[in-house]
Amino acid sequence: MTKTSSCPRCGSKKMKIHNPQAPIWECSKCGYSGSVVVEDGNLEKQIKSLKKMDKLSKKLIRGR
Repeated sequence: MTKTSSCPRCGSKKMKIHNPQAPIWECSKCGYSGSVVVEDGNLEKQIKSLKKMDKLSKKLIRGR
């Protein structure tokens, strides 16, 4: 399994090094900028799944 750098905020794999001298990463999707990235190939799928489950649970609570 290959490791990819993912955004810790949104899970996107669209990360670029913003400053090569000091490893500052920038996410093209949500605008996150920082030195922390997550190396997990499934993070984006997990975040999308959690958001979908949260949306469904809110609908169930409201009675729709």
